[in-house]
Amino acid sequence: MKRRSSRTSAVTPTFTTSLLWTLRVSGNRSSDLVPLPSELVDVLAEHICEDLTCGGVYHVTKSSSPSGTSGFHGCQYQNQHLQNCSETVGTNCSVLSEVVCAQQPVRLSGGWDRCSRRVEVWRDGTWGTVCDDLWDLRDAEVVCAQLSCGYTLSVTGQNGQFPPGSGPVYLDELNCTGSEDNLWACPSTPDQSDCGHKEDAGVVCSEMRAIRLTGGLDRCSGTVEVHRNGSWGTFCDNCWNVKMASMVCSMLECGVEPLNFTAFNPPLAADRGAASYYYHCTSYNLSLWECEEMINHAFLCDLSKPSGLICNGSLGLARATTASPTLVTNWTTAVTILSTAAGAASPKPSPELLSTIALALLLLVVLVINTVLCCLYRKRHGAGRGVYRCKQLAFQQ
Repeated sequence: MKRRSSRTSAVTPTFTTSLLWTLRVSGNRSSDLVPLPSELVDVLAEHICEDLTCGGVYHVTKSSSPSGTSGFHGCQYQNQHLQNCSETVGTNCSVLSEVVCAQQPVRLSGGWDRCSRRVEVWRDGTWGTVCDDLWDLRDAEVVCAQLSCGYTLSVTGQNGQFPPGSGPVYLDELNCTGSEDNLWACPSTPDQSDCGHKEDAGVVCSEMRAIRLTGGLDRCSGTVEVHRNGSWGTFCDNCWNVKMASMVCSMLECGVEPLNFTAFNPPLAADRGAASYYYHCTSYNLSLWECEEMINHAFLCDLSKPSGLICNGSLGLARATTASPTLVTNWTTAVTILSTAAGAASPKPSPELLSTIALALLLLVVLVINTVLCCLYRKRHGAGRGVYRCKQLAFQQ
């Protein structure tokens, strides 16, 4: 081994957030890698997370150091610093890329999209939930930002759209400003919750990806719409095919076979102010979200119409879904009306319509009688006088 004659500068943690860190050499070598003996890496990660009062280690990302790289040996750890290290070239070491302490992780669970689910936080090796007491948009904003899910659209709690969780309820009565790195940094009453899991907090973030059918007799038929970045847009029908239609039916839990996906007459109306989405799918894609997505593509969507779909067995038969109630609408289209009306008896006219028709016929009879009387009077008393008298009779009528 070849040892350098001098000691290195101190090695210190560099924080991405208060509970997410890696190692860097201080001074003008801050971009250098910090290879350490493999047996030291995990121990050091535990020490630093504990010194930060962030619990233990949730996850360590590390890799083998490149060949010929010098490693740091004989370090002394004190006050979140490695000091008096010696560099040795050619040793087998590991490089710490990132350490996540145990009070940093958050996840969304129990839903149909990674950015729209029940909120859970990690501590002491276990996932737990958050109580919905005082749970609001500012608290949820911390979660959406931490998960790169945009901003908060809505929050849920007791009797919400997401199923209850299990395990401990870690946080209660949160009072975040919305700018914190994670929920553990917010004022709260941890470990003093009187909540059950029926009160688990949830969130819907703007980067939620969802799909729905609007304008049909039930949620399994209508115009195909896609949710991205907080708003709904249409699915342009260029290259829209039976495989994509089957994907959508399956994603909506409306079976796997489309009853109709093309040739709607009249064509489905488009909202010209909404975004248009185009998806390029291959035979290997099982979900629409695995396909290549393009938004407002000038060539592919400008002259296209919105895609429509009637899943097999829809026709007014509602089916259970885990989707948000805000995503389910009542729909009517000309095509689905024709489908359900086929073979059904013609509707009977209402009493109001019959009364109107009878009154119109009565007025027509009165008008005919009045005209005949005028003509007879004119023949008997002369043309000029008859016309005058006829006008008088008409006026009196």
